[in-house]
Amino acid sequence: MNVNIILVSALAYLIGSIPTAWICGKILKGREYDIRDHGSGNVGTTNVIRNLGWGAGIVTFLVDAMKGFAVVFWLPVLIHEALDIESARVLLAAMSLIGHSFPVFINFRGGKGVATTAGIIFAFRWEIGLICLAAFIVALLLSRQSGVGSIAASFFFPIINILYKFVLDIPIPMQMFWFSLAVPVFIVFTHRENISKIFRGIHKKDF
Repeated sequence: MNVNIILVSALAYLIGSIPTAWICGKILKGREYDIRDHGSGNVGTTNVIRNLGWGAGIVTFLVDAMKGFAVVFWLPVLIHEALDIESARVLLAAMSLIGHSFPVFINFRGGKGVATTAGIIFAFRWEIGLICLAAFIVALLLSRQSGVGSIAASFFFPIINILYKFVLDIPIPMQMFWFSLAVPVFIVFTHRENISKIFRGIHKKDF
């Protein structure tokens, strides 16, 4: 593999690995505080809101989303000579997601990838991002569980891609199309504990 691809992929992974929730906990609660020891133990927006408040939660979501957006929107140009731009976007998107969920900076105990995935989708196609956001909000309001909203939004990504490509005949890069099929698999995997609790009727409502 081209050395430049390896280096930029590593950069995407490191950007994804930035543990926003963990850092917020340190800033607000002190050096000994670890957000992973509180609430659900997840370094994501919902757990931050529950333990550190809405302000920290909003910051966490925006920064985590920006990680995914920046990697997909800006970094592919660094390897466009070695890899076509759409393939580069998918490769770097995947690396940022791996980094977020398995961050090297905090012993590979990361988040579920929802905010970072949101940023990635908006970087690919902003209008699809808005549709997925609407799906998240509707599912959240109906279920009162952010995990359900996240899973619903992840499934809407490939659904909209399928509609674009096979029904509306709107051009969709095949690389993004295949990536969209993998996204709900990844989100379901990271939410497997939530799904188990929901089926057992022991998952708490978020509001």
